[in-house]
Parts: sequence; structure tokens; C-alpha cells
Amino acid sequence: MIRLRAFAALFLMSLALLAVMAQKPQVPPPDYFPLRVGDWWKYRSTTADGKQSEFTIKVLSDEKQGDGTNLYLVETLTTFQPIHDWYSKPSGQVLMHRVAYPKNEALKADYQPVKQYLKNPLSVGAAWEWKGKGMMGVEIEESSRVTGTEAVEVPAGKFQAMKVETKIIQGGTPVTKTYWFANWVGMVKSMTDTGSVKSTTELLDYSFKKSR
Repeated sequence: MIRLRAFAALFLMSLALLAVMAQKPQVPPPDYFPLRVGDWWKYRSTTADGKQSEFTIKVLSDEKQGDGTNLYLVETLTTFQPIHDWYSKPSGQVLMHRVAYPKNEALKADYQPVKQYLKNPLSVGAAWEWKGKGMMGVEIEESSRVTGTEAVEVPAGKFQAMKVETKIIQGGTPVTKTYWFANWVGMVKSMTDTGSVKSTTELLDYSFKKSR
């Protein structure tokens, strides 16, 4: 009889524990490049001599592809003209398919082969490479590596971010780009160094900030 009562008590405790676990909100999987239609990110770029400009990136649409992934149309609004980029997110990757300047039909390109922009989720030590053609058929080579995690503070807030260093040779010209990506937010900071030109870009605000 005592054993039966003990078993019943244990069974009830297990049910209670399962009920509590079921009520807990499900934590989404890591995503360092979230793309949801309607979301936007606002940035400010500052050159080494203090010149500043702002731009906004917004996810305009998504379209289901034959392989089951979505193709996302992302617009960058600058003070000059909009830029359209198309991304997909197959398992473990973020791919760039093409780029276009909608106000100038001549300025567009399909990346050949499709460019791996990121690994997703990011992990320290992860590395990837891409070699192909971009705008106007220019040869591009890229080599990227996640060098570590860093605490980053920008106008949009404080983030624990993954640092990605990318070495680029575009049309024979070397460029170094460094990115900081925060989980469930995206890029929060970047730095570009062409040798003659240096600039830093920081996240000012984003549409889903209050829900973090």
C-alpha cells in the first residue's frame, strides 16, 4: 500500500512537471540573419574623416522555391538609390542569389555560383569561401572566418555578437570587411577597410526591438 501511494505521488509529480514544461515558451533556434517580411534595420555609416550617412534595410517579400526554401527580397534604401538583394536560407547557410539597382536596369547581376554569405547559426572557428562573378562580371574572391565573440555597444543597444572577418579581392583590389552579428537580431556593426577608405557602420534601430 505504501509503495502504491509513493508510485502515485511520483506519477502526479511527473504530470505536474510536464504541464509546467508545456507552458514554457519555446525558444526559437539560433538565427544570426533573421528575415521576416516587413522587418527593417536602420544603420549609420561613418567614414574615417567623419562623414556620415544613414540607410535602412527592409525585407519586402518572400517566395517559396522548388526546393522548399524561401527566396527573400531585401531592399537597402540609401540617399542615392535603392538596392535589391535576394537571399535564401537553406539549412546551415545564408545564400545571396542576385543584386539589382531598380532605377538602373543595366546594374544587376546573378551571382555565379550562388554566393555563400554566412553560415547560420554562426560558431567560433567556422569558415567558408566563395569565388565567382558579381556586378558587370567582375571576378570576386571571398574568404570568411568567425574569429570569436565580442560584446558590442551601438546606438541600438548592447549585444553579445559573433565577429566575422572577410577578406575580399574584387577586380584585383583587396578589401577587408569585419562584421558583428547578434543572435535573433542580425548585423549590429561592420567595418570596411579598402586601404584608402575606412568606414564603420552601426545599428541605430530595428523594427522588432521591443520584442527582444
